[in-house]
Amino acid sequence: MIYKVSYVVVGGAHPGAILNQDAPPQVGEVVELGGMRFEVVEVADLIPPQGDFAYLHVTLRPLSPSRAEA
Repeated sequence: MIYKVSYVVVGGAHPGAILNQDAPPQVGEVVELGGMRFEVVEVADLIPPQGDFAYLHVTLRPLSPSRAEA
């Protein structure tokens, strides 16, 4: 399955992104967008899966500088 993931960053620290992924993101996971690191705080289905595609909305929060370097 291909996951079409809409990433939205809380607070607007980053414009977000829409990416195709082979696996769905998980809450607590750290993702990198544009050289910045974020923690996944919410994952929600946008619509039911269609054929080989799933559509997800993911809310991110920026990591503190100490956690971003880990």
